[in-house]
Amino acid sequence: MKIKTIAAFLLTAFLSLGQIQAINIIDIDFNAGVDSLGNSSGILQFNGTNGFKVFFTDDDSDGTGPGTANGVEITNFNSGNIKVGSPTDFVLGSNNNPVQGQNDSHTNGIIASFNQGATSVSFDDTDDDGTLKALFAFNAANELIGQSVFASQTTVVVNTTMTGGQLIFKVEFDTLAGTAGGSADGTVFTIDNFHAEANEEETAPPPGIDPELLVPEPSSIALAVFAMAFGLFFQRRK
Repeated sequence: MKIKTIAAFLLTAFLSLGQIQAINIIDIDFNAGVDSLGNSSGILQFNGTNGFKVFFTDDDSDGTGPGTANGVEITNFNSGNIKVGSPTDFVLGSNNNPVQGQNDSHTNGIIASFNQGATSVSFDDTDDDGTLKALFAFNAANELIGQSVFASQTTVVVNTTMTGGQLIFKVEFDTLAGTAGGSADGTVFTIDNFHAEANEEETAPPPGIDPELLVPEPSSIALAVFAMAFGLFFQRRK
């Protein structure tokens, strides 16, 4: 009788855990100089709460000058950075120069892709000129679903009130959505103080990110192991 009671309790707890709908958060000031995996340039990954992840890269535009970037970089150097030279305050920009720490134009737009549907995304535009830019929002199918207003040197925000209620799986900070903006028009981009909120129940592969980069969170692995062990327990009790 005790075994059945314990089993019923565990099953109820497991099902209740699956029904909890949490609002997950990512907050990044970039001042650590590296991402959650210890990298400072390329495709950068930052982990939030309960498996919420964001992947940063460039917009793949190929214009004059530095042309195509190699992802993004965390930096306190050079173009498009009002915080240039600060020893403690870093920003994120496109990685147009492969030599870390040297002059970098940061001319490509910045992409952030999520593995959970975001309800709100915001950050500071730390560009050192007055170029107007917007934050473009995309769904899990990589379709444009809305955008922020065009602005400069301020906090940029896009949320589900601007997308017709659709969750956001990718944002692009640029003058135009896609490769038409970024280095194609000579603009520079850096950002700081990134914040995103998501509903963990709505998940999908981050648009435009190599699936090989996606590693299950320890909590997800633990739940899977728990479910398998629970199933084996009942099989043996039959």
